Amino acid sequence: MLALAPRSRTYPVLLPDRPSTEREPARRRTRRRPLPTIMALAVVAVLPALALVAQRTEAARTGYVILGLRQQVEVLAAENAQLLATTSALRAPDRIERIARADLGMLTPRPQQVAALAVPAPALAAAGVPSLTVWDRFAAWFVRSEAAAGEPSQ
Repeated sequence: MLALAPRSRTYPVLLPDRPSTEREPARRRTRRRPLPTIMALAVVAVLPALALVAQRTEAARTGYVILGLRQQVEVLAAENAQLLATTSALRAPDRIERIARADLGMLTPRPQQVAALAVPAPALAAAGVPSLTVWDRFAAWFVRSEAAAGEPSQ
């Protein structure tokens, strides 16, 4: 059998100007992985949006809390006004006198049953009621303890 001899082709090659011993080895370009870059861009794009949504949600929640508290204040103010009206009606002197006469059997005292005593000022001092000066009160606030501040000094 007859075989053909392989043909070889020669191509021109440009050689560098300097010898290869002085030249640093060629660095191979590393290929970046796209996943970390995509994740970093996603975090940078999504994080401000999430912060904005959280801020708006918190502002809305605070607004609803304030609205609820204002409604509670209105209800409590109306209830307070009703209770004040009730207490003023219960404290009316005519009502108290009517209950005292009808339920408790009390009578209005006659003029000879009422006595008024005048207490002279020296009698108050002799009774043990101390007259506190301004300096005594300052001493009670700053020098003595809180427990002793309410008690008169002797």
